[in-house]
Amino acid sequence: MWRLFKPEEKAFEPYGKGIAEIKRVMRQKAEEGRFEGFGFLRIPPKGEFPKHNHPEREEVYYVMSGSGILILEGEEVPLSEGYMVYIYGDTPHGLANRSDKPLIVLYITAFV
Repeated sequence: MWRLFKPEEKAFEPYGKGIAEIKRVMRQKAEEGRFEGFGFLRIPPKGEFPKHNHPEREEVYYVMSGSGILILEGEEVPLSEGYMVYIYGDTPHGLANRSDKPLIVLYITAFV
């Protein structure tokens, strides 16, 4: 099985918490060991994607453009274009954009 996705057919929507937008390109039912979803986060200058955790799924972030801060276990880790990070789901994490340009992050989640 395979599926083709056209992200340009999806729109960014307000995330509802913090100051960020999310574009959910794919989202599917929970099934252990499978990808749950992927999409994009857009965090405007001085915006934030609030700290959260999700013990049932792990996550990968890939910075498409811009720069920001990964807030993780009491640390602030600088991120910039091309950086990738893997995060256990039970680890509280969030993103902040302290720059004057939007931060665009591809996210991928998988159930464990």
